[in-house]
Amino acid sequence: MMTTESDGRTAAETAERLPSSAVESVAFLARSEHRVHVLALLNDRPRTRNELSDAVGVTRVTLSRILRDLEDREWITRRGSENRYAPTTFGELVYRDVDRLLATVSVGQDYPGIVERLPTEWFGFDVRCLADGELVGDESSDPLAGARIVANAVRDASSFRSLLGTFISLPMYSFEETVRSGTEPDATVVFDPSVTETMLEDPTLLDRWREIEATAGSTVYYGTDERVPCSIDLVDDETVFLTVDREREKGFDIIRCTHPEVVEWADETVEQYRASATPLERRAPDEGA
Repeated sequence: MMTTESDGRTAAETAERLPSSAVESVAFLARSEHRVHVLALLNDRPRTRNELSDAVGVTRVTLSRILRDLEDREWITRRGSENRYAPTTFGELVYRDVDRLLATVSVGQDYPGIVERLPTEWFGFDVRCLADGELVGDESSDPLAGARIVANAVRDASSFRSLLGTFISLPMYSFEETVRSGTEPDATVVFDPSVTETMLEDPTLLDRWREIEATAGSTVYYGTDERVPCSIDLVDDETVFLTVDREREKGFDIIRCTHPEVVEWADETVEQYRASATPLERRAPDEGA
């Protein structure tokens, strides 16, 4: 499909109309991490030359050249008697877009082979927010290392809410341990149709979650008829674990993120699915049947 810009031009046509000077300006900034660093610092707040020198860690000669180049392009300016540098309005716009680009590239580098499997159309946040996250357990030879991290987070939590399209047993077992010890967190778990079917048809799992709810004295597990493209575990309303299945091999990948926009989305999404879900016990077969 051909992408169309808001004024009717295609993205390709827009690219063709870009002046070479604009492309060169982007390349100029990208060629030096120190230029990007200086622009980032100034977008945070105005700074003196000495403050910039201490923060960037370059020689005075190099810093002078960077500042002169940025001034020549009218991205920064000097203000006041203290000779502080600050971005121009144009410089702020340039940095905003460069920062977005860098965040996008960072996500691709942090999660190689995973970005394509993320349901970005389902996410209610900009995928660049995941640049603040990390892939858990990926460096371990243990295929369940990521799941163990989630299980440990559940065990130590005050509360957790989950929306699961993939069943991983370890977090359930950790929660079961806390229930038996009387230290269980406030918990809500919503299963999508495929996981709900597993919970109802596997006798061992059926007995397990029933025993957990009986001991806890409350409804924990729910089933929804809506498919879930990515599992969500929200722990203590501050940490989100996103679990995505692998395509060509067994297993899954888990991303941990604490970005406020991701946390807010996870909170709203789990609650939205729970509101339309049914307690799992209502879907379970009668024990005497």
